[in-house]
Amino acid sequence: MSLIKNLRIAFGKRALRKEAARNSRIRRAVNLAEARDIGILFNMTSEAEYDRVSRFARSLQEQGKKVQVIGFYKYRKLPPYYAQKLAYDIMQPQNLDPFYRPRAGFVTHFINHPFDILIDLGTANEFPLYYIAILSRAGFKLGRKGGDKAGMLPYDLMIETNQETDSEELIRHLVYYTSSFRFNG
Repeated sequence: MSLIKNLRIAFGKRALRKEAARNSRIRRAVNLAEARDIGILFNMTSEAEYDRVSRFARSLQEQGKKVQVIGFYKYRKLPPYYAQKLAYDIMQPQNLDPFYRPRAGFVTHFINHPFDILIDLGTANEFPLYYIAILSRAGFKLGRKGGDKAGMLPYDLMIETNQETDSEELIRHLVYYTSSFRFNG
């Protein structure tokens, strides 16, 4: 990563810490069977990744759950395999400010929506997705255990994996653990 990009992200992290300090949410642990409203974040690195997330979102919708998805694609032009879907939004470089913070209207709506569960399938090194995960008002946040990038851990439940672990394996772990747990109240 270039020095300029690192500096910009460092300023973005600093601003994120200030925003997160003002941000409050109601935490509520819920298992996957009880969740009705689910937000998913993912890094659209390949067609295979896009297909895995699409299958997962579709399976949740078939169970009667409302699903909203935000993907991050690091290029300005969308790939040919991307098919516009009603509940999907894709963040691109033009949706980021100079400090790599997302600035699209759909991101603000996503952050402010009180999802029952937020599932972050991204890796630890995508600051725009991390930004959304930190500020999200979701009641229960799930994601991959990774580096504590800005001095804050965004998740209520973290799955320890390698950064190379693909999202399909991460999805299996998240489904297993969130289906196994029973939470009171």
